Amino acid sequence: MSLRSIFLTVLVFCAAWYWMRARELKDQILKYAARHCDDLSLKLLDESVVLKELKLHKSAQGGLHIKRRYEFEFTSTGEDRYQGEIIVIGRHIEHISLETHRVE
Repeated sequence: MSLRSIFLTVLVFCAAWYWMRARELKDQILKYAARHCDDLSLKLLDESVVLKELKLHKSAQGGLHIKRRYEFEFTSTGEDRYQGEIIVIGRHIEHISLETHRVE
């Protein structure tokens, strides 16, 4: 086996591993968003969260982590759509925010 084929095999393996971990995290974030909306008597729309930003983040201890920003839509009335946002650093949910919405 040549060095090039070993490198490509490792690269494909790493990409597949990252994709599986990212998909698993996205599923967890979707469940968290649904639970958060439910706790506030809101409804998560489209049963989805969308990755909007992905970048490296340096922690206070100096470690590098991946910072992800997900967006989702929810409703409080069944008529209006509002935006929500979840910030994840590494595998830790750092912040969740909801757009100002009407409460009935």
